[in-house]
Amino acid sequence: MARRVLGQRAPVTVMILIAALTLAAALVVNAFVREQQRSRFEREATVYVQALRDRLSVYERLLYTTRASWQAQGPTRDEATFARFVDGIDLASRYPGVQAVGFGQLVPTAQTAAFERQLRRSVGFPVQVKPVTGQAERAVISLIAPLNSVNRGALGFDLNSEPARRAALQGARQSGAAQATTLLRLVQTDETGEPLRGFLIMLPVWNDPDTRDLRGYLYLAVRADQFLQDLAPPQFGSPLRAQVLLNGEALRGNPADLNGLNFRYATRLNVAGQPWTMEFGADSAFARDFGAAIPLLLVLLGLGTSGMAFLLVQAQVDARTRAERLNVSLAEARVRQEQARAEFEAIFQSMQDAAAFTDDDGRIRMVNRALTEQFRSDPDALNGRLLGALHLDRRLDNRPTFQALTTSFERLDGSVFQGEAQRGEVRGQSGELLGLLEVVRDVTDRVEAERAVQAGERRSRGVLDAIAHMISVGRPDGTVTFTNRQFGVRLGRAGLSGHLDPVGRATYGQMWREATESGEGAQCEVQLHLPGGPRWVVVKVVPLRDDRGEISEWVTSATDIHDRVTAERLAQRNEERYRGVIEGMPQIVWLTDPAGQPVYFNRRWSEFVGEDHAHGGFLNLLHPEDRADYQRRWADALRSARPFESEHRLRRHDGQYRTFVTRGLPVRDATGRVLEWVGTSTDVDDSVYAENAARLLADVTEQLNARSAEAAPLRHDRYRAALALLPSRFADSAALWSVHPTSLLAASSPGATWHAAAFQVVAAQAIEQVLASEDPVFIDSDPALHRVSATGALFYPLVGRDGALVGVLGLLYRQALTNRDQDLAQDLAQRFASALGNDRLQERVNAAQADLYALNQSLEERVQRRTLELEAANRELEAFSYSVSHDLRTPLRHIVGFGELLQKETGEQLSGKGQRYLKVITDSAGRMSQLIDDLLAFSRMGRQELRRVPVSLRPLIEASWRGLEPDRAGRTVTLHLPGDLPTVPADEGLLGLVFTNLLSNAIKYSRGRPDASVWISAEQHEDSVTVTVRDNGVGFDPRYVDKLFGVFQRLHRADEFEGIGIGLANVRRIVTRHGGQVSADAVPGEGATFTVTLPTTPEDL
Repeated sequence: MARRVLGQRAPVTVMILIAALTLAAALVVNAFVREQQRSRFEREATVYVQALRDRLSVYERLLYTTRASWQAQGPTRDEATFARFVDGIDLASRYPGVQAVGFGQLVPTAQTAAFERQLRRSVGFPVQVKPVTGQAERAVISLIAPLNSVNRGALGFDLNSEPARRAALQGARQSGAAQATTLLRLVQTDETGEPLRGFLIMLPVWNDPDTRDLRGYLYLAVRADQFLQDLAPPQFGSPLRAQVLLNGEALRGNPADLNGLNFRYATRLNVAGQPWTMEFGADSAFARDFGAAIPLLLVLLGLGTSGMAFLLVQAQVDARTRAERLNVSLAEARVRQEQARAEFEAIFQSMQDAAAFTDDDGRIRMVNRALTEQFRSDPDALNGRLLGALHLDRRLDNRPTFQALTTSFERLDGSVFQGEAQRGEVRGQSGELLGLLEVVRDVTDRVEAERAVQAGERRSRGVLDAIAHMISVGRPDGTVTFTNRQFGVRLGRAGLSGHLDPVGRATYGQMWREATESGEGAQCEVQLHLPGGPRWVVVKVVPLRDDRGEISEWVTSATDIHDRVTAERLAQRNEERYRGVIEGMPQIVWLTDPAGQPVYFNRRWSEFVGEDHAHGGFLNLLHPEDRADYQRRWADALRSARPFESEHRLRRHDGQYRTFVTRGLPVRDATGRVLEWVGTSTDVDDSVYAENAARLLADVTEQLNARSAEAAPLRHDRYRAALALLPSRFADSAALWSVHPTSLLAASSPGATWHAAAFQVVAAQAIEQVLASEDPVFIDSDPALHRVSATGALFYPLVGRDGALVGVLGLLYRQALTNRDQDLAQDLAQRFASALGNDRLQERVNAAQADLYALNQSLEERVQRRTLELEAANRELEAFSYSVSHDLRTPLRHIVGFGELLQKETGEQLSGKGQRYLKVITDSAGRMSQLIDDLLAFSRMGRQELRRVPVSLRPLIEASWRGLEPDRAGRTVTLHLPGDLPTVPADEGLLGLVFTNLLSNAIKYSRGRPDASVWISAEQHEDSVTVTVRDNGVGFDPRYVDKLFGVFQRLHRADEFEGIGIGLANVRRIVTRHGGQVSADAVPGEGATFTVTLPTTPEDL
């Protein structure tokens, strides 16, 4: 009975067991599908990151290649050549997102105009250097390609005029490598005229890489809206959402919303000197393929299988029950044999599995409905066929029995399916073979599911080998069952623990203890010591449990976070440094929320206003007169979100007000929304007071210096006007007294309190005390002060330049005096003392001028007579010079003429000594004739009128050099002349004579050099030009330089170098007449240097 009860429960038990197993398998497969989606998501995100890194690397290589080409072949100097170079690199297809390639040339700000003209000549159309900047040097875009309508407007733009670009220029200059800017507005605009968003990548270009002489910067202008195109791989299903941040600012104008997504991934890069942050996300539909339906199919298949098993087992239980009943009563069984056969056939037909009976020859004799449905045929078409005709595997044809196996079956229509079959012999009571029974179950879905699981497993292993994480799987006893490729390459056989130091090994061990004790996942951060250097990684362990819930394996992953840890520590140090700077600043630094409510003040705030008032708000401590204007300006700034600035007075902890300048700026997020306000309040009270005091002193001085030679009452009006300039914040009233005798000269206003009878007595006593001691007198307790509404009076002695007391300055105050008020009063006293002293001196000067006028009248008459006498003597001397030169020329001509005749007549008859004597006579006569000509020229030069015109020095010096060609005949003399020399106002003929004499001297005194050289250089000053002529000749002794420019003065013998000593004297006279100077310096045996300085301003002329 008990066995029967158990047999009846067996179908239900089998059905429940199969359903539970199916559900467990579905859950496992679903977890695997989920992990497969995550792996695909992380792989595509990694591909995206690598594509971004590669694109930036390509941009950098383009800049380095261009710079290397320039250094090898010389920089491109015209726009057409540069455009052909850029066209040759196929910019549009090979470098997506690059708007332009350009070159910013480094130009001193003082040379902007000259560079602008040169740039216009180079490009062939009007170009203006922009914008105006206060920087000492500019980085002006002089080359850009492609030169289309969009990029043309960037020519002439100063890259150093804007902070973001200037920071990138400085970074590139310091590092010598490519440096990217933060996101900014490009000079180029779109179709609507709005500036394009993008960034620049800059690379310094050196004139000489060894000396790091900077020429300029090559740069790429990259559009933000095109930079990320084509980076993402082709996708199916739900797309991968990506967001790229450059220095914390999104490249796309509409950043992707990644909140609430099932898959998230983020990473950071540092490329081209800027931090790049990439965030990715995807929903649950990402990378979902047919494998996602496998869990549902498994559930359905399991439920169907459990149902079929229930029916089959139930049928088998019923059959066994009937067989037992037949055994109990064999006679009853024989009687009911036909009934049993019918029941058997019914059972056979009702079986869920396909079944077929054969005869002893193996031909099909009977099939059930399940088989006809499975093979899609009627029973008549199958009966009589060999059982082996249903199988595709011919090896099963001659096998009488076999247990459950999976094989392929072919239907009559030619289709194939997978089935699980078992075959057995059917024998009679005497053991004779009646036939064969084969049961077939369709397992096509299960086989396909198993194949998909196997393929998924192979794919998962491939994915695990491809990802950048180091992954291993091991049993609880420590046996490693799987490691991916990254684990083997980076860690080898030593594993994680073999690359840890003692501290890391302890942290790693503690993590494992926590994980094993809790039975849950755990993680820790440790430092691995790898061949390439130490790297920070995060190690995670996750348990895998079997069907009983027990841990079967542990999955260990190690992710490299070295770059992130380094960046986080750097950011932490920067934040601490920033806070330290703010707390250490002398200004008051404050922060408010977007509505303008204060949320932070630095330490300087509480130090200034005091701890009692530090929490009472900013407005309450403003001066009442300044509060309304401050509130109005602050409200306008909050409403317009524009920078705020206001000058106001702020109450100090001791109750005094000091002047501050408060400035605030809005801090915005990527969308332009104001996050907070940051500002500073700077104490400018001293500078404002000093500025007002300086302006007051300047106004008073100007008023007092407006002297006239008129009567004293008019001068008193000037004193009264100067006293009226004193502001009420400084003094309520002021007055000025003269001494010897003492009298009131002027007061700040006619109705001033100085005329009050009660106060006149106090003032008189104070003035007598000042006259006696010559020290300031301050009164602060006399009752007379209260009658004139004053709290104090100050009387200053006015001392002249000779130390004598010339007056007294009186000041009435209504507030307490400070040290700077007393200093200002002393400065005012000095100016009034100077004015009084000047007026006294003016009176003396007027008297002296009258005496001097009379003396000048007699002196002019004597000078006129003396001038007439000198002019007459000069004319006589000139006439005598011409007469003497004429008288000397006649005998010289006779000497030369008869000497030549004597040479012709007796030249061959004379001895060698006689011929030498004759040659000395003729040469001496020739030098005497030249000496007379030079003396006359020297004399005329002093009287010749100067005709000043603008003279360009380079053509003038070149003409002088060409005129000296005979002197250089047969020699190698090199002239080193700069390409650009300044222009000076001068007499062109006389100035040419100066350089002819200097160049002639350089050629003559370098005669003994095999490679003679002459160097010309010029230096432009504010009001003059200095030209230097240097040679490598014999030089001279600098001790005798004072004799060099004298007439007939020579420092070398005539037999060494010809000449008479007139040339340099002419040089000095010409330069002196132009208002300039000439000097010389030399080193014997190394050459001489002559320096000529000529004025360029009308005052010097």
